[in-house]
Order: sequence, then structure tokens, then C-alpha cells
Amino acid sequence: MASASRAKVFWRSAIPFGIAMAVVRAGHFPLGYTIGTGVALGALFGALMVWLNDRAVRRLAAQGIESGNGEPLQEASVEVVGDISLVHEASRRALLKLRKLRLIRDNPITGELDASTGVTWASFGEAISVRIAGDGPDATVHIASKPRLFTATVDPAGKNSENVALFLRYLLLEVPKAAPNQRLERP
Repeated sequence: MASASRAKVFWRSAIPFGIAMAVVRAGHFPLGYTIGTGVALGALFGALMVWLNDRAVRRLAAQGIESGNGEPLQEASVEVVGDISLVHEASRRALLKLRKLRLIRDNPITGELDASTGVTWASFGEAISVRIAGDGPDATVHIASKPRLFTATVDPAGKNSENVALFLRYLLLEVPKAAPNQRLERP
């Protein structure tokens, strides 16, 4: 992971946490103590998030998964051969292979799947959406994974990157073959 990404993880987690810790103490303690505590706790929390992120990068690399950019929202699209109903069923099976997943919405007519994962040591759960488009011999499958906790500013454990990569891996095992141009897009 590049140092810019580590700095981004640090600052995006340290600043909100430090401010929250200072606000909780405001009015109860002297201003200098309140600010100092916020800065110290924010720095500790930011360092913890960087450490967790470094561990996640190594864990994902061992699985052959790129760790992504640390953003909370991770998305990817892939083109596969098959009509929307075939690709929808393959996407459904691939999605259900993800750990602690609960299917919330399954609409084969529109090609939409929505799911959420449960709480783990690494996250408070993720919201996952799969959209399938195309009516010809090829279909485009788009997946997005984001934290269910809307205040998340980083994904230090890499759960969203892992969800996207594993879904694509499982999907490409389920569909008969990838589209000839095999376009895989990750923003």
C-alpha cells in the first residue's frame, strides 16, 4: 500500500474520532485538556486503523485479492456471456457464497440483487448491490459494496474490496464463459 493511502486512512479516521472524543469531554473538563485528549485519542485511533489496514492488505494479498483504494465504497463491473435470467441466477449463487450474507431483495425481472452481511470483528456489516444489464448475448454485471454504517470514512479491514473480488471470482466460475472482450472495470 502506498504511503498516501496510509496517510488517507490515518487522517480520515483520526480526525472524526478525535473530534468526537473532544466533543464528549467539552464542558466537563478544561479546554486544553479536552483538545489534548481529542488529539491524542484521534492519533491512537488513526494509528490503529492504519495497522488494521496493513493487516488487511497482507490478508487480501494472500488470497490473491487487490486491496483496493481504502475507500468505503468499492465497485466493479464485468461483462459475461448469457441472457439476463441465466446471469441473474449465476449472480445470485455467487452472492450467496459470501460469508454471513443475507439476501434482502431478489428481482430476476429487473436483474437486481440486494444483500447485507452481518457484523464481524472487521466491520459492522456491508450493504451489497448487484445490477445486471443487457438483453443480448452479453450481460454486464455491476457490484457495489459499502459499509452499512454510514459514518464510515475508510475500509481499514478491506471487507468491501474482499466482497467485490470474491463475488467476481465466484461469478466467473458460475457463468459458462466470460464475454470475448472480458471487460473488467474497477473505478
